[in-house]
Amino acid sequence: MKKWKIVLLVLLILIVVAVLGYLAYTHLKTNQANKRIDQTIKSANIPDSEIIVLRKPTYNSEVFGSEWFTKVITTKKDYQTWKNMVKKKHKFLNGEELTNKNEAKLNSVKNCELTYELTYESVNRSVRSVYGYGENSATKQQVETDFSYRISRKDF
Repeated sequence: MKKWKIVLLVLLILIVVAVLGYLAYTHLKTNQANKRIDQTIKSANIPDSEIIVLRKPTYNSEVFGSEWFTKVITTKKDYQTWKNMVKKKHKFLNGEELTNKNEAKLNSVKNCELTYELTYESVNRSVRSVYGYGENSATKQQVETDFSYRISRKDF
């Protein structure tokens, strides 16, 4: 009976060590990715006081494949621009009409549809940026007219 207890204890320890190792690895990689993304934001000359984080970087990967981390931000200026655009056109950027029922959405920055999506890819150690406009990517003209800051689309 003691032999089974020892085997079970060893298996339990191996499982706990494996889970803790995975959690430590993902935490470390996420912090590294966040630092790289923040460097990209800083190089775009976006002041820290302007940045509003809508989604923190999270660990994503393919099975035994590449890893990526996406952070979504907006800025105070872009939030104000978005609110003004929606009020002026009486329509959200995703096409939804502005009504009395959904007007409260304008009061939460989490609903802002002018976003900067920055993705760190660990395989090539680079950051890609995409401008979000409603539920789509922004066109070049939309970026030039509606966004307050420019993030280079090249890899960093």
